Amino acid sequence: KQWYQRRVAITAGDNEDEAGSETESIEETVHNKRLRLAKQYLSKLETEEIVAERDGEINRDPIAHRLQQDLLEEKGKLERRISKRICVLDTRMVLRGHSLSPTAVAVSPTHIYSTGKRGELVKWDLGTGKRVKEVKHAHGKGGCILALAVTSDGALLASGGTDKKVIVWDTTELTPLKVFRKHRDHVTAVAFRRDTQLLISGGRDRTLNLWNCEDMCYVESLYGHQDGITGMDSFVRERVLTVAGHDKTLRLWKIPEESQLVFNGHKTSIMECVTMLNEEVFVTGAQDNCLCVWHINKKRPIATQRPAHGTRPDCWVTAVAALRNTECFWSGSSEGGARLWACGEDYRTVTCIREVEVTGTINAITVTRDLSRVVLAVGQEHRLGRWWQDKTARNSLVVLSLQESENAER
Repeated sequence: KQWYQRRVAITAGDNEDEAGSETESIEETVHNKRLRLAKQYLSKLETEEIVAERDGEINRDPIAHRLQQDLLEEKGKLERRISKRICVLDTRMVLRGHSLSPTAVAVSPTHIYSTGKRGELVKWDLGTGKRVKEVKHAHGKGGCILALAVTSDGALLASGGTDKKVIVWDTTELTPLKVFRKHRDHVTAVAFRRDTQLLISGGRDRTLNLWNCEDMCYVESLYGHQDGITGMDSFVRERVLTVAGHDKTLRLWKIPEESQLVFNGHKTSIMECVTMLNEEVFVTGAQDNCLCVWHINKKRPIATQRPAHGTRPDCWVTAVAALRNTECFWSGSSEGGARLWACGEDYRTVTCIREVEVTGTINAITVTRDLSRVVLAVGQEHRLGRWWQDKTARNSLVVLSLQESENAER
């Protein structure tokens, strides 16, 4: 009997030890998994930076460099020099589906969204170019859409038009989620702040309206321009950049501080469009065929390119689009040509590195976030009026492919 009791006690102790060791094994497995994933991530970063080091540009700790690059990108201060590596491939995709001139275009990671003077809203597949969905008279019969913007994740699309409305759409089925009514005239520009659902709209009523698309509510209005807003852009920080017709000023609005910086440059012409290379450097185009590069610390342009397109005195710069966090940007004109430009080391010089011939007026340009494609909205007429008509042009979208390589042939 005593022997049996001792045997039972020993067996119970062994079971407890096995249970304890099993628990320790489970805890050790979770810890090892976290450690393994962390090592894999650091190894991935190191491999990517070693590949980039082949050009001799990086001679420091690759992991620390990559983390620093990510931090600068989040703040909108990253500067990547790609003008010697970027090339435009000869293959292009032409999308035809607008009977009248396309007025605006927006691009998400997987789709293209475009609109025309007839008021239709079209969704295209970015990879194949096939038409996925179309909504006719998206802003009502007789309404023309003048501006489009899509969120960074591609979940929401915003449109503004001649009916004074801003409509937020679900991009999956192109169904309207909310209609904002605050503007008193045509809505000519809309933009989303990157990685947020903060929507900014501007129009001929000279006001900027801010909307929270997460709660679908109005936030506030900003005033200051003396003429209707013609162009707008926003990036990482809570700021928005605008230009306005005969106002002839470029304004940077600091939303949290409720203040604005005013820049003066185009004294004899109307500013048409604007884009942000990063949070400190901007580019504008005007009706005098002039491109201007601006710095946040300078009230005057630090670089001017005139003529930017063609030789005709009546040629307008109608659209600009930046390759974010680089020194390069695209511009389009009323003569139909699209040009890829590169700024110098100090942004005080501008050089054309590639020209693409397109017949018609380029009403809008947008670049994908990964810088792999650029989409041009080409029409017979200007998006805001009918001052001219090129009947030889085809109303269409032109999709160009971009590629970075060590030996770029532009």
